[in-house]
Amino acid sequence: MKNSLLPSMILMSSFVMATAPQAAQQETIKLDSILHAIDSMDPTQFAKLLTDNSKFKFGNFPEAVGKEAIAKSQTDFYSSIKGLKHEVVHSWHDKSSIVAEMNVTYTRHDGSTITLPVTDVFKIKDNKVAGTYIYMDITPLYAPK
Repeated sequence: MKNSLLPSMILMSSFVMATAPQAAQQETIKLDSILHAIDSMDPTQFAKLLTDNSKFKFGNFPEAVGKEAIAKSQTDFYSSIKGLKHEVVHSWHDKSSIVAEMNVTYTRHDGSTITLPVTDVFKIKDNKVAGTYIYMDITPLYAPK
């Protein structure tokens, strides 16, 4: 009985060894890594995840292209808030994109918070973010209380 399992074990071992390098090559950037970088409010952390000519579009704001322009856009936005935290509701992934439906909680400079719905689309190329497209109405964050 033990000997009858040997060919199956050898076959399985060969399959695992043959597919392991392919699996490593196909691994893509993770949503958690992207959100951690954004929530850190440190544009250099997010820039590490970007392609050189990455695009960044936040609602109706002008599109930023390239790491430097994206870092400036983020720095300008981050200066208007004290903090933020994303909570994923649903996400969908394929080899070239990640779509995430989320709630993002912003902390204002006065310490008050507001949670808003958002959907982000991240275009992925060579295990880097080639495009970030943020769909939300940000106006309640700045509305008078």
